[in-house]
Amino acid sequence: MRHRLRWWWQRRLAAGRGPRGDSGIATLEFLIIAPVLLFISCLVLQLGVFFLASTAAHTAARKGAQTGAEFRSSPGQGAQRAQSWLNRVGVVQQAGVSTAGSTGERVRVTVTGHVMNFLPWDLRIERSAEDTVEKNG
Repeated sequence: MRHRLRWWWQRRLAAGRGPRGDSGIATLEFLIIAPVLLFISCLVLQLGVFFLASTAAHTAARKGAQTGAEFRSSPGQGAQRAQSWLNRVGVVQQAGVSTAGSTGERVRVTVTGHVMNFLPWDLRIERSAEDTVEKNG
């Protein structure tokens, strides 16, 4: 009876380990793979947010340049339009708008800011747009 119980118990243990006796290997594989997959997921999410913020900054700069180049408008009005658009969208953090580089013939609007971070990186964005000033006559 004792021999039979031992045989049954060893058989049960062997069945739990699989055909090669690799008990616990799935847990070990998961512990190695899970952090890598989590990091890759965060990296993909961070890149998506970066491209979204980059597009938003470029759109704000383009809207500001168009507004500043309209007839009887000024570069300052373009900067206000870009800043108000960025505030409504809320994707670019600590956004700053500048009209440095504008002349009487061209309006240049530059948007700078930071991207929301999931990883410990300081991602900055700087996008510019230019437009020709409209003149009557």
